[in-house]
Amino acid sequence: MKLENVFYLPSGRIFLYRTEDDYLIECTEMRDVSVGGKGHLEVRQSTDPHVIWKHLVDYKDKWLLTVSTQKGCPHNCRFCDVAPLPFCGNLSSDEIIQQIRFLLQNTPYVQQSNKVKIGFARMGEPAHNTQNVLSVIKQLPIISREMNRNIKWLPCFNSILPTTTLEKKSGYNVISDVIYTKEYCCDGYLHFQISCNSTDEDTRKDLFGHTSVLPLKNIIDFINRRVITHRTVTLNFIVMDGIEVSVDKLKHMGVDSGKFTVKLIPLNQTKNATQNKLNTYANYSNYEKLERLGEEFNKIGVPTVIDAIAKCEEAGLCCGQLAQIYQ
Repeated sequence: MKLENVFYLPSGRIFLYRTEDDYLIECTEMRDVSVGGKGHLEVRQSTDPHVIWKHLVDYKDKWLLTVSTQKGCPHNCRFCDVAPLPFCGNLSSDEIIQQIRFLLQNTPYVQQSNKVKIGFARMGEPAHNTQNVLSVIKQLPIISREMNRNIKWLPCFNSILPTTTLEKKSGYNVISDVIYTKEYCCDGYLHFQISCNSTDEDTRKDLFGHTSVLPLKNIIDFINRRVITHRTVTLNFIVMDGIEVSVDKLKHMGVDSGKFTVKLIPLNQTKNATQNKLNTYANYSNYEKLERLGEEFNKIGVPTVIDAIAKCEEAGLCCGQLAQIYQ
């Protein structure tokens, strides 16, 4: 693979790669931004990169990496800028590892980190490439040792959980394989995040480009019967204006608070979302609306995380945007 270009943000970099068969993919390295109190408000609303730099978390405490797992994505999710790109199949395990090695090689100043969260969904739906993605996850300690890095990995498998994958694997088999890898290969330290975005099934399918996905109730029932240690499974909701996210519905689905966490995030500014007339429920000017929704989930005993990227980083940060410019 050949490096095509680099896009710099206050908290890190987006790398644009060209594969051997001439497809553009993205991978990233970012620093986390500290949150809490007035500092969180300042970071979230400011357009000044100096504010972001002031609040960056040290690499040794947390480092954020993402790699692509597919050339494009087979789904036409209405909010994602990878969707308009042509889909040209899975990346091999070697191509995924090349991205990881590249990110480490280009950050020689990061020799040690207590938490390197690496996401496998910069571009692509990892459920369709489960075998290669989980193989790479198992090799992460070997990769860092070979490159003389003292790193504690936290892999993140983020999926919409299609009913059937391109590998003809059931979505339930994907869940089982990910949880097995989480519990028996990662000692429970794997972040399994399921993209939900609505508690209404018809709406979910529509948001995911009319993809047949596993029903949320079935996902919850299936995972409730599994042993989950250390890291709970995250039900991720990009909260959009006019899109149902019902606390009562999720409660009646039987979410086990010992096995699940709900994550609420704003809809970022993507070209595809704008064209599909999707708007965020809350963001910089009315973030407290998102906080109130989080409090409603907390009242029913479901741990809830609320997150938002900084205003001055929103443009260009979303998956597929840099590749689209070059396409």
